[in-house]
Amino acid sequence: MTDAELEEGGHALALAAVARRRVAPIAPRPSPASPLSDARMARLTEAETTLEQEDVALIRSVARRDREAFETLYNRYAPRLGRYAMRLLKQREAVDEVIDDVMLVLWQNAARFDPEVSRPSTWLFGITHHKALKRLARSLSRGEVLALDPDADAAAEGQPDARAELDPEQAAMGRQLGTALVDALSLLSTDHRAVIELAFCENYSYQEIAAVTGCPVNTVKTRMFHARKRLARFLRGRGETYGSKAP
Repeated sequence: MTDAELEEGGHALALAAVARRRVAPIAPRPSPASPLSDARMARLTEAETTLEQEDVALIRSVARRDREAFETLYNRYAPRLGRYAMRLLKQREAVDEVIDDVMLVLWQNAARFDPEVSRPSTWLFGITHHKALKRLARSLSRGEVLALDPDADAAAEGQPDARAELDPEQAAMGRQLGTALVDALSLLSTDHRAVIELAFCENYSYQEIAAVTGCPVNTVKTRMFHARKRLARFLRGRGETYGSKAP
């Protein structure tokens, strides 16, 4: 990198550090969606479209070195990206490194983003996915073992506990199933865990998961099939059930 690029990179990381102090690093896991009426679904789609258009405009502003636009995108995406990276890496320090790298790419390469090729969210999740895999590969090549953060799963789940509104019996069942799912997910390979996380936590379609992971749609479907099969086998052994529909 040139001196100018190094200076720009340091500036981006400084902006990210400031933004990080103003926002929770890991977003809470979304609650399971309730059935939506056609009218409500239409409003939701319209709202998502508007938000996506805002994101495109913000990325273009970042390309013009707009600090406020950069901080807005950080606040909007860093918690979600952090949660996803935490699920893959399970180590907060490594996640912080990955998110810093992602924000550096955003700052330096915003001008290269093409809304005709990808959505802002899939572009940023794709960068996060590949940065996380590179972090894992670097650790393996050096013979390092990422020390698992004992609070990683709790951090990825988020703090607002939906079970607080349930009666004690329902809450206990929810904790039991949640623990079983966390244990089951930990048995999956990184590739299999990624498709499960993107499908059921980010509500991405097969096509969007393919864009994030950089592999063909048929490969995504194959990974989903084997991931669901292994999850179901594990949960049956625990006396639980797993029957959510794939995207």
